[in-house]
Amino acid sequence: MIWEYEGPQEAMPAEFESEDILLEMERLLYEDLREEMIRKEALDEEDAYLAQAVFEHMQLKGEGAENAKLWCPVCKQGELRETHNLIHCTLCKMRLDLEEDKVNLDFLRERLANVHMEHLDRGCTLSPKFCLHDMFGLNALYIRCDECSTFEVVV
Repeated sequence: MIWEYEGPQEAMPAEFESEDILLEMERLLYEDLREEMIRKEALDEEDAYLAQAVFEHMQLKGEGAENAKLWCPVCKQGELRETHNLIHCTLCKMRLDLEEDKVNLDFLRERLANVHMEHLDRGCTLSPKFCLHDMFGLNALYIRCDECSTFEVVV
């Protein structure tokens, strides 16, 4: 405890009661602070685990990575497919019109792995979000993290 009243024993009952109230308030404050710290540590550990899992998933060094499915970075549930000059998700509305660009699923897989690695190298352990934006007449896939202020074009 930070302080304890050790005054004369002939103090009035109201003074003892207010001292007890203050001591109880102090105890509750420290208990809340400890619980908040434990919750924050648990969230940090979970974020670090998820970031590592995403990084490992996107890494290209494994056998057969070129033939592996590429999951949609926007909805994280659908599979990305390439048809003609279009990369699209099987579940959400994510669509990248490639037009004359030399972009394909393998290139996108490599870019996603690189931006994830760059994000982790900045020291941020939170999972970044991916979104499609139309800026300056260009529809592009972006990586965004509000924690470390990352906002970068993927493709």
